[in-house]
Amino acid sequence: MPALHLQRYIRDERLLPLADKVLHGERLTFEDGLLLYESPDLSGIGAMAHHSRLQRHGRKTYYVQSRRLSYTNICHTHCQFCAFQAKPGDPRAYALSAEDALRELSKPENAKVQELHMTSGHNPKLRIEYFEDLFRKIKAAFPKIHLKVFTMVEMDYYARVSGISVEAFLDRCVAAGLESCPGGGAEIFDPEIREKICIGKKDADTWLRVAELCHSKGVPTNCTMLYGHIEEARHRVDHLLKLRALQDRTGGFLAYIPLAYQIEDNELGKTYEILETTGVQDLREIAVARLLLDNIPHIKAYWVMITEGLAQIAQNYGANDLDGTIIEEEIAHQAGAKTPQHLTKAHLERLIREAGFEPVERDNLYHTMA
Repeated sequence: MPALHLQRYIRDERLLPLADKVLHGERLTFEDGLLLYESPDLSGIGAMAHHSRLQRHGRKTYYVQSRRLSYTNICHTHCQFCAFQAKPGDPRAYALSAEDALRELSKPENAKVQELHMTSGHNPKLRIEYFEDLFRKIKAAFPKIHLKVFTMVEMDYYARVSGISVEAFLDRCVAAGLESCPGGGAEIFDPEIREKICIGKKDADTWLRVAELCHSKGVPTNCTMLYGHIEEARHRVDHLLKLRALQDRTGGFLAYIPLAYQIEDNELGKTYEILETTGVQDLREIAVARLLLDNIPHIKAYWVMITEGLAQIAQNYGANDLDGTIIEEEIAHQAGAKTPQHLTKAHLERLIREAGFEPVERDNLYHTMA
């Protein structure tokens, strides 16, 4: 997108210096980030993000054939935005055995799954031996499935209940088959907001420290931010720039996923008057992320939380990845997501092509599938 054409899309003149920075590959500042949230010129912000996306990826949009599997919903923390958690004794409470997981993965709909994404609750009865057994049995039965497991706070928690260091826990899990981590649990890094929305969950420093440890061990991760609840623009910019600073040090983040808060069936929505995120909010989050996170390769439009239609449009606002088929997603849907619990490969490719982009099937590390 030539410079003249990019600037012609901008109606808010305050954005013109930011457009110059984008065109010259200069890094945006905290104040720039605040302006991106303040400006009503969404189309201008989208044009800048689209330029950045085209520079990196052309018209390619990635997706993966993936399966979600939560090994337990038992959780000792008290995240006010979560409708998935169950306490011990709750009739909904469960913890899968390795054999349960193998039965699930043996179902016909999982035949072409490339990536197994597992995040769950903080179950005090699970120890490192449980995960070693689970990972080894899955890899033995399904050697081609990539194991993407643990938020950073999950890993910290299960290391502590196992009585070992996070480094030792990670090393043992990698030896058993762990290959990457999905990046959830970051929520919002600001300590005051975090204390209100996820009581009992470890602080931002823990999340960032464990992510840095993973990267140092050659274990790539994604990263996320939960938006659309009680946070403000300054909290979001701070969160994104902390991710950017860590990526400067490690280069270990593969993708960033903005996660829209789901308002139903959770305490946060009952405590505060929170409205469902709008299309403008969702597209802005993707565009701002593409512009601020200049060192993270991929930005996902997570169709589970923002709908398929907005995910299509998001490809023109900086997103270059539609995540995947996501068979049996539970966590967002139990908090009120109205989207399907999975999409077929053909349907995902149709969504991408209809928006004028080229679908590219990938594995978890963004290697193109033959």
